[in-house]
Amino acid sequence: MRRRWKLFACVVALAVGAAGCSEDEPATMGNAGTAAGTGAGEGGAAGDSAGEGGAGGEQANPMSAAGQGGGGAGGTAGDEPIAGTGSPVPDAGMEPEGVPYAMDECEELDSGYPGDEFCIDPPPPAEGFQLHIGPTDYANPDPMFVLEPDDESTDNFPTTSSNDSNIHFLFRQFRMRPGAHHMIVTAGGTAGGGGVEGFGGRRIATANASQDNPVGGIIAPENEGVGIPLGPHSSINVSLHSINVSGMPLIRELWVNFWYRDSSKITEEASQLFASGDVAFSVAPGADVILGPYSCDIQAEGRMLWFYGHRHANNKRFSAWRVRGGQRDLFYEGLHWEETLLLEYTSLITNPVPNAAMGMEGGWSGILDLKPGDKLEWECHVVNEQDVTLRFSNNTYTGEMCIMDAELVGTQCTSGFGLP
Repeated sequence: MRRRWKLFACVVALAVGAAGCSEDEPATMGNAGTAAGTGAGEGGAAGDSAGEGGAGGEQANPMSAAGQGGGGAGGTAGDEPIAGTGSPVPDAGMEPEGVPYAMDECEELDSGYPGDEFCIDPPPPAEGFQLHIGPTDYANPDPMFVLEPDDESTDNFPTTSSNDSNIHFLFRQFRMRPGAHHMIVTAGGTAGGGGVEGFGGRRIATANASQDNPVGGIIAPENEGVGIPLGPHSSINVSLHSINVSGMPLIRELWVNFWYRDSSKITEEASQLFASGDVAFSVAPGADVILGPYSCDIQAEGRMLWFYGHRHANNKRFSAWRVRGGQRDLFYEGLHWEETLLLEYTSLITNPVPNAAMGMEGGWSGILDLKPGDKLEWECHVVNEQDVTLRFSNNTYTGEMCIMDAELVGTQCTSGFGLP
């Protein structure tokens, strides 16, 4: 078993008071205590679904997407632009205080399973609603919510939003018990991205870690008019991918808080971008290959709010670029599949400068603007360390993916996937 899985099992053991954590493998979790960013598949033509983990970093300010449970990583503050980004680092005086990262708010919850501390209170009814997926009886839970040791499963959980009128939201709080790889929340459709039918829906939330988006609930000035619409009592589906390496049964459960925005002030709508690249690849045992590069075409003027690259255990690098004319700007480079980097791109965010040769992941800082004629390109470096051929699937070790997931304002990116 790989060391990352050992650390996860160690944390779960500590949560239930069991012994077995050695001094040379301390109980640490990179992604706010979920399944340590184990990497999970995202929905594709084969009906797989996904999410990615946030990675922490040196936190120069509370707006950095490191620190409060996931997201991008902080850098250093100053007045000079970061090389290759075209954006100055925000002055420290621009850093407002954010919403404290909520944990352990359900004092009466004592399920007997690891992860009670991830339960959070819902927003006040006039300010938002909570989406909850989980058992109603912990003493006798429905089997669909129980994950036995060594099991891995992706399932769809239908529900209905509790808002009574048309609303807009942007700030979301994601909390998941240990064992959760990711969630995909879809409005409309029948299977929220976890199966072929789910592509009739519209993604309204995606998370691979317990995190806040945007970090601290702070809306950047350029996003003051941004919101995501949702009708009253909308049909919702949650695709949840879970894996259990703890050696004991786990409960599959999550909480998502959607916080309302003033709809009268919404001038721009955000939408999620999901592009799976080639789903027909095969990587032979021992092979060292590049999947991609794949590309999509920006359709209108807009900007990217956040991005993460989804891949599995045989991935060594995920890179993404904005291509404008003859200029190719690297805006994302992730090197650690087990704690997948998620970066935010706003006027308040400073991300570290990537340097793959030095093992440093990172990307663009500041607003990532998009214009008609731009392309987004992405690729994955994969080394097959298994004794089976890797194909597009949701299996963490014996399958692979090279998926970009993002949220855009003002535009979308239509994809031909493979470059000519």
